[in-house]
Amino acid sequence: MRFWIFLGILIFSLSLQTKSKETEEDCLKLKNKEEQKKCSSKEYQAADKELNKAYKKIRETLSESEKEELKKLQIMWIGYRDGICEGPMYSMDETGVDTILCKTEITIDRTQYFHKVWEHPNPPKDGIGSYTDGFGGSLKLSREKSKKEIQFSFEVVRGPTAHIGEVTGSWTPNQEGKWTWASTPNCNSEDPDCCLLQFETFPNRIEVEEISCSAYHGARAYFGGSYRYSKK
Repeated sequence: MRFWIFLGILIFSLSLQTKSKETEEDCLKLKNKEEQKKCSSKEYQAADKELNKAYKKIRETLSESEKEELKKLQIMWIGYRDGICEGPMYSMDETGVDTILCKTEITIDRTQYFHKVWEHPNPPKDGIGSYTDGFGGSLKLSREKSKKEIQFSFEVVRGPTAHIGEVTGSWTPNQEGKWTWASTPNCNSEDPDCCLLQFETFPNRIEVEEISCSAYHGARAYFGGSYRYSKK
């Protein structure tokens, strides 16, 4: 049963991407800029409608505290979307078409995020797999057979100018479900080359606090956040 649910979500996600690209190409084929903008706006409105449907459907399955968390994250996401699509990268977009296309693409990505993450809230028992914070941050956990140590890998792309960051490391799980990772044995937060990250695991997510790690990412590409398991 789970296989067919997953297959349905995968087909739905691919159809969204294909439909978006086809509509985007059709809109850009129009010679008149106003017609392009009108066409693109319709596509954006359709994408926003699908997102709202997914958001409302997920809210129906959540507790009151989870609803508040989702609402908070969604407000943050709106700022994230506008920060990118109305930021420096699109400052020369006089017609507004590219800005609308940007918002459409990010909105479709957000809908896929809801289907992949919030409809499958709990990771495997061992926690191994891929996680995302929904704002351009991804966290992957892996482990070699017969070893207790867990390897982690962060890749983030954030902000209107697409700042990036990467860092990898490992830790050994404990009963408390909370670890602090340091890039070198004796590094501290006052050392500009030091990376200190604190991990705390919960049944449905991993909370990451960046104590100090600016040497490993751009100004906006922080590693901290709430990472949820992402179904492939």
